[in-house]
Amino acid sequence: MALMTMLRNRMHVVLWSLLILFLLSMTVGGLVGGANIIDQLLGRVNPAEAIGSINGSKITPDQFNQAVSMRLESLRSSGMEISDQQLSNIRVEVWNAFVDERLTEQAIKDLNIVVSDDEVLYHLENNPPLDIQRLFFTENNEFDEENYRRALSTPGLMNWSPIESWMRDFYLPRYKLQEYINQSVIISENDIKEEFIKSNTEYTISAIHITNSTIKDSTNEFTKKELEESYKNRIEEFQRTERRHLSFVQWPKRATLQDSQRVKEEALEIIMSYSSGDNFEDLANIHSQDPSNQVTPDSGRGGDLGWFGKGQMVKAFEDAVFKANPGSVVGPILTNFGYHIVKVDSIKNKNKKNAQVKAKHILLKIELGQKTRTNLRRKATLFSYDAQDYNFEAALDSHNVKKESGNYLNKTDFFISGLGPSRSAIRWGFNSKINEISEPIETDDYYAVFKLDSITEAGTIPFEDVQNQISSYLEEEYKDKIMSSLAKELKSNVSNGKTFQNLKDENNNLEFIPSDKKKLTESFISIGKSEELIGSLIYAKKNQLVGPVKTFRGYSLIKINEISEFDSTAWNSQKNIIRLNLKRLKENLTYKNWLSELKENAKIIDNREFYF
Repeated sequence: MALMTMLRNRMHVVLWSLLILFLLSMTVGGLVGGANIIDQLLGRVNPAEAIGSINGSKITPDQFNQAVSMRLESLRSSGMEISDQQLSNIRVEVWNAFVDERLTEQAIKDLNIVVSDDEVLYHLENNPPLDIQRLFFTENNEFDEENYRRALSTPGLMNWSPIESWMRDFYLPRYKLQEYINQSVIISENDIKEEFIKSNTEYTISAIHITNSTIKDSTNEFTKKELEESYKNRIEEFQRTERRHLSFVQWPKRATLQDSQRVKEEALEIIMSYSSGDNFEDLANIHSQDPSNQVTPDSGRGGDLGWFGKGQMVKAFEDAVFKANPGSVVGPILTNFGYHIVKVDSIKNKNKKNAQVKAKHILLKIELGQKTRTNLRRKATLFSYDAQDYNFEAALDSHNVKKESGNYLNKTDFFISGLGPSRSAIRWGFNSKINEISEPIETDDYYAVFKLDSITEAGTIPFEDVQNQISSYLEEEYKDKIMSSLAKELKSNVSNGKTFQNLKDENNNLEFIPSDKKKLTESFISIGKSEELIGSLIYAKKNQLVGPVKTFRGYSLIKINEISEFDSTAWNSQKNIIRLNLKRLKENLTYKNWLSELKENAKIIDNREFYF
C-alpha cells in the first residue's frame, strides 16, 4: 500500500516530464506537411508557415510556442518571475533544442535505428533510465531497487504503457545513437597515465617569463601602406550587416509614493484579517511575495523564517522584530524589499547579544500600480503624438525630456545601450523608415518612444573606420614576434652557461620565478596554466630546460628542478576511475563534435526575426 501511495504521488510529476520530452520529439519529428515546391526550389521557407526549418523539415509557430510555453510554465511553477531577457533566453534555448532534436531524429532515421519490444524490456530490467529511477527514490534520493523490481514484476501495480512508449520512441533510439557514436572513442593506457600524472605528479620549476612589460619600450610605427595591406588580407573580418541608428526617450517604471501608500494599506488590511481570526500561515501563503515562501505552485511555507540572530536581517526589520514580544504581530515594516508583516513566535536571550527570534513573515513588494502605469504610458503616448505632429526635437523641448541614442544596432540584437533589453524596439527599427516615430514601446523597466535616425547599409566597413583596430592588431603581432625572438635569444644564453638570475640581473623587466611547486592541473606563478604548458612539461626530465613556451601573457623559459616520484599505489587505485571519467569526457566531446558537424552541413533556415 505504501508503494502504491508513493507511486501515485510521484507518477504524475515524472509522466509530465516524460510527456514534455515526448512532445518535443514528436514536434521535431517531421509531423508537419512538406514545403511548397517553389519554396523548396528557391531554398526558402515562408515565415507565415514556419519559424524555421532544418534540412527542409519545418518548425511551425504552434510547435515552437508550445515548447516555449511548457518551459515558461515549468519556471513559473517554481516561483520565478520571467523578464524580457529571460524570455529571450528561453526562446534561444528552445530553438537550439529544436535544431539539435531535429538533426538527431534525422540521423536516427538515416542510420535506420529501430527499437524492439525485447530491447525495451531488457533496459527496464537491467538498465532503467534515471528518469524512471526517480519514481522509486527514497527520502535520501537513493534508488530503491527492491520497490522498483516489485512494481516491474507485479501486474497492475502501475501503468507502464506511457513509460514503454517513451522508452521505445524517444529514449532508446537516442541511447543507441549515442552508443553508435561512442564506437569511435578510444581510451589508451597512455591517455590514462597522462591524466594521472597531471593530477598527481608535482613539478618544482624555476622560470623566466617574457611579457609585454619586458618589451614595453619596443614600439613600431606602421605605414599607411602596411595598414592597408593588413586590411585587405583580413577583409572578411570587416563585413557588417545592415545597422540601424535610433534616438529614444524613456520613462522609467518606478513606483511612486502613491504606490507605496497603496501597498501599506494592503498590509494593514492583512493585519486586520489576522486580528479578526484568520490564520497567519494561510495569509502568508495567499499574500506573501517572498519567493522563498513558495514550495510548489499549490503550497507554501506559511511565511516561516525559522530562527535567526542579530545581523542576519536588514536593520529596520531587525529593530522591529527584536523589540517585539513573543506571539505579537508587528508591521507594516518598510525595507528596500517592500512592506513586511511579522509574527514573532519565540525569542531566546532577549536583550542580549546572542538573542534569537523564531518568526513568520509576509512580504508585500512595492510595485507599479495600475494608475502609475497608466500615467507613464499617457506621457509616452502624448510625446509620441507630438513628435509625429511637430518633430522629435520639438517634442523634446515641450515635454522637457532627454534624448538618448542607440547606434549600430544589428537585426538580431537584444540590448540597446542606456535602455537595456528591448527586442520589440529593434524589430520596430528594422521595419520602419527614416524619421519615423514609434508608438510607446514597453520593456521590463521603461516605456520608450523611438525615432529611426539613419541606416547603415550592409557591406564592408571602410578602412578609415577600422584603421586604429588594424594598427592595434599589428602592434600586438609585432610585440609577439619581439617576445618570441627575445625568448629564443635568452634560451641560447642559458644553454651557454647563464643562469635565470643572471638574466634577471641584466634585464629587470623580466619576471623571474626562483621556485614554484605545482601539479600540472594547477596554475604556476606568473606563467599560469595552459594545454601548451602541460604538453611541454608532462614528458620533461629533471634538470631539462623547456621552452620557449607560449603563455597567455608572453613566452616562458622553464627549468625542471624536481619531479615527484610516480606513485604506483595511487596509480593502481585511481586508474579505473580515471578511465571511466576520461571515457565519459571523450564521449561527450565526440557527441558535441558530431552534432556541430551536422549543424555545419545542415540547411538551417531561421525565421525568428519575423516573430520576435
